[in-house]
Amino acid sequence: MTTKTTPRPEQVRAARSLLGWSQQNLAEKAGVAVSTVADFERGQRNLVPNNAFAIQQALEAGGILFTETGVSHGFHWTFMTEHGMSDLVVTFTPEANETLINFASIFGAVDPPKVSINTIQCVTPELKSKVNNYVDRHATKAPHLFRLRKMLADMPDGEFFLLLPIPPTSTAEQYQYEQVLHQLNHPQEQPLDADMQVFDHLIALYNMCIPRTDKHFIIGNPKKMDRICRFCRGTTKTGAKFDKEAHAIPAALGNKFLKLADECDTCNGYFGEEIEPTLVELLNIQRVFLGIEARGRLPTVKFPGGTMFHENKDGKRMVVVSGKISEDASGVLSAQLGRGKPIVPQNFYRALSKIALSVIPEEELLALKKTAQWVRYGESASEPLPKIAAAVVMLPPDPSAQITLYIRKEPHPKMPHVVCEFRLGCYMYVYALPFSERDEGDLIGFFEEEDFKQTFRHYAFVPSWTQQDYSGTQEIQIVQKMTMSPRYMSSA
Repeated sequence: MTTKTTPRPEQVRAARSLLGWSQQNLAEKAGVAVSTVADFERGQRNLVPNNAFAIQQALEAGGILFTETGVSHGFHWTFMTEHGMSDLVVTFTPEANETLINFASIFGAVDPPKVSINTIQCVTPELKSKVNNYVDRHATKAPHLFRLRKMLADMPDGEFFLLLPIPPTSTAEQYQYEQVLHQLNHPQEQPLDADMQVFDHLIALYNMCIPRTDKHFIIGNPKKMDRICRFCRGTTKTGAKFDKEAHAIPAALGNKFLKLADECDTCNGYFGEEIEPTLVELLNIQRVFLGIEARGRLPTVKFPGGTMFHENKDGKRMVVVSGKISEDASGVLSAQLGRGKPIVPQNFYRALSKIALSVIPEEELLALKKTAQWVRYGESASEPLPKIAAAVVMLPPDPSAQITLYIRKEPHPKMPHVVCEFRLGCYMYVYALPFSERDEGDLIGFFEEEDFKQTFRHYAFVPSWTQQDYSGTQEIQIVQKMTMSPRYMSSA
């Protein structure tokens, strides 16, 4: 989820200029006093949240897009289908207002100067035809309109989707939209009341951040000269370089598409050489077992006592070679693979936290300065760390590791500011980001707190969790082995 910030006075003045509105026009449309608009634009008043939202909403309804550097004229709509959400941003010059109105008329009613957009949309041959004609006329100047054409082409006639002029501002709001959409497309099914009972308390206290890994997406500032590294706070003005490609999730864990712009080359090199190898080393058996591709190849992992690889490119047949394979009376096989590379346990936790810091909304980073210092420089390494909860969960396979963040909305004495859920196939790890300024205490034992259990009720459906301690700062070696049966596999 993204959180909107209050527009700056110069942005409001520029937006009014683009639309040709007076302060009186804006005040009437936003439902605020003219003096509120005038005083804010002169810098003599800070807006209360309700007035700020009303002014921003009125300007966005008129076709204004707020950016980091200013404003532009166009639309920023969110299309929600049962397959996910997609944003479409198109800008126009003020003179091209008719073009904007023509586009809006595809999805609603236009009675100048009023434009009404229907939130609930249904795919029809007529709708596809209108969109195709519009794309044919304007895609040379806005090529990302082709994404809209493809989205509709991939949907069957009669399927409903939602068009949201303003993206959901919370997980709870997004979940409500998803429930409406599900009922529209599956009217014969009963409402998902059971699911709501499991998640209602969670979404009331936490927002969710679930970055997609199935399409190209770059997190951070698109302009290299304006980037600030999330970890060392370096900029181009201080000598930092942003020339190398930085993966938000390591490529060795299957991530092809999710990249982080706001990671400088120095930090990128440090993480790749010092921190992330521990994460990959401890997940090597899982990577081979799941057939996780890295840079177009299936992994082959060699140990002192054996080798693991996939015999075929389709990843369906794993081969384990070991000089020490035994079978017990029940038919369970054990393969000794020997000692792995030396690792520092805390680097596993730091690597997982680095992933979370890479994808978390930027506005949360201010409270996580100490976390970033720990991840990047190892500061606070001697302070207590909560354990990481691990489990095997039979979820559908995915070609890339996944990360879900639960970000607390309001203060709470026991609940973590950020709860992270990292998944590689069926292997799940749940942990809290340590050292947040919004936490009280060190979070030791948070997973067993009754408040946590009542909020994160879905974890109770997992039959067995193990809590693992990754606070060690001394190098150790781990003996790798596998146990296999016809019904399950575990690694240690």
